Formats: sequence, structure tokens, C-alpha cells
Amino acid sequence: MAVGVFDLFSIGIGPSSSHTVGPMRAAAVFAEELQASGVLDRVASLRVDLYGSLAATGHGHGTMTAILLGLEGFHPELILPDEVEERLAAIAETGTLQLAGAGDGNGVPLPYGVKDMVLRPLTVLPRHTNGMTFTVSDGGGEVLHSATFFSVGGGFIVREGEEDAAQQELEESKKELPYPFRTAAELLKHCQNTSLGISDVMRINEEDSRTDEEIREGLLHIYSVMEGCVETSLKREGLLPGGLKVRRRAPDWHERLLKESRDHDPDYRDPKYWQEWVNLIALAVNEENASGGRVVTAPTNGAAGIIPAVLYYALHFAPGMDKASQQDRDDVVVKFLLTAGAIGVLYKEQASISGAEV
Repeated sequence: MAVGVFDLFSIGIGPSSSHTVGPMRAAAVFAEELQASGVLDRVASLRVDLYGSLAATGHGHGTMTAILLGLEGFHPELILPDEVEERLAAIAETGTLQLAGAGDGNGVPLPYGVKDMVLRPLTVLPRHTNGMTFTVSDGGGEVLHSATFFSVGGGFIVREGEEDAAQQELEESKKELPYPFRTAAELLKHCQNTSLGISDVMRINEEDSRTDEEIREGLLHIYSVMEGCVETSLKREGLLPGGLKVRRRAPDWHERLLKESRDHDPDYRDPKYWQEWVNLIALAVNEENASGGRVVTAPTNGAAGIIPAVLYYALHFAPGMDKASQQDRDDVVVKFLLTAGAIGVLYKEQASISGAEV
């Protein structure tokens, strides 16, 4: 399937799509393969090797803890913040990982934690700097299953040895789309030839794999997560995780901005403060991401605050939106995210959305 809006706007945990979401997703795939292959009950030991950028900055990006959750069978788009805290606390307290145990609890308990991972920051695998290898063995030391993955940006993962096949499949799927595009010129050409807007071109391409109702519901759900992320962050005070002792600024800023703008306009919608509101919302999302909270990649975690900040402002402060119906507000969300998704495709196709790579 070609890169679509739901690939670019994927739900996951912070702080990094390349270093947190991708590794967690790869570990979860590996855990599912163990279950499917029938070797899970023979697993006696586990080894995780992290290479290049993943090894060098993994501690700061939550790579190791994300991998532990993935190995238990959790997926970044499905796990809830409470589950993250609960499982990581249990692993730290017991020193035991429940391999492929998410959901049914029938995983294999292994004495394994962050300290057991092998870090190789000076070794960069040929495909990408974000490489990782998972290996499990039986009681006699025989390797039961091993796989190497690369986290290539935006939460996307590629398995070693399947790079060419994945690229070929991607190219073939693009040819099948009603309006395939790799460049801005190609996208605008479709708009000129059909009199469609950018959001319409993207929507019709999405309809190649989803119904119109599924697209709408999916995009509204994505925005609900964005909005929930903002609301959560504006209530959380204290310090962000890590050794730098960075204080959360969004709650205090929000309180001051509300007071100042209401003093000027009781309805606090004065456009004079547009930049302050946009920056505040972006900061709130970024702080939630930095704390390992639930965010939406846009198209990466590093840029997660930009899209919700602009859309949040449009829905809450743009002229006339305070009187708009819910249907009209939902239409704005869908059109906005489809358009933004089309621009995200251009970045993915023409450059990269992996900070470590570029």
C-alpha cells in the first residue's frame, strides 16, 4: 500500500517516532512471529542488539523501554499511557519480561530488562543508522529465531533483506492509485486536470483502501487524540523526565494567556494573540511527547505539535468557528488533515522523515 494519511498520522507514545515508536513496533512484530512460529514455549533466552543512533541516544529517547513493551506484544498505536506506566514499573520491580504476553498473559517470563540490551553506537548497519536485531535461543543455546529491523522515520520499519521488495511493493501500489504523486508538481497537476482540491485528491486515493466513512471516522479519531494530548498536557505540572530538570511550562503559560486575553476580550478570541495560542498548543503537545505521553506523529513525533497547534487554533479561534455546527467543525478537521497528509507524503517521498538519517 502506498504511503497514506494514516501512515503519516499514526498514534503512538513519545518522545520519538524513529527511536521510540519504530523500535516498539519492530519488537511487537518479532513477538508476534514467535507466537505464530510455534517456538515461543521453547524460548529460554533473549538478546537485543541496538546499533548506531538507536544505541547512542536510546536512553534519552526511551528506546529500550519501548522495546520491552513491544516484546511483550504491545503496539504503540494501541497501548494506553496507564498501561505503559504499569508494565514498565512491573518489569523494573520484578526484573522479568513477559515475552509475547500482552493480552492473554500467556507469554514466556524471562529475566530481562534495559540493562541487558547490547549497545553498539559505533556500528552502523548498511541500510540505516537506526538498526536493531532480536534473537531468541532455547535452553541449549540454539537460535530459534532472529530478525533485524530498521526504524526509518515516522514510525515506519523495514526488515533487513526485504528493503527492495518493500520499495517495489510501494511503487506498485502507487501506480494503482487514482492520482499517484511523488512531487508537488505532480500533485498540483492532478488538481489542475480535475479541478479537485488537494484534500480531495488525497481522499480519493485513500478511498482505494478504505470507505469514505472509515476515512472520516479515522481522521476524527486522530484529532481526538491530538486534542486529548493538549488537554492532558495543560493540566500536568512539574518536571519533564530526564536529567536536565526541565520544568513544564504549558500550564502556567495557559493560565497567564487566558487571563491576559480575557482582560482584553472576555471571549478571549482576539486575533492579536493568535501566535501565542498556536505556540502554546504546540509546546503543550511537545511537552507531552517529551514525557513519553500519547501523541500523533505528524509525520514524526519531533514535529507532533505543529499540526494540532494550527488545527486547534482554527477550530477554537478562527472567525465564525464558535458558531459552527459540529458537522462543520468535523468537515474542517477532515479536510485539514487530508491536505496536511498530502504535504507529508511529499516529505516522505522527496527527502526523509528520519532525523537521524538526514
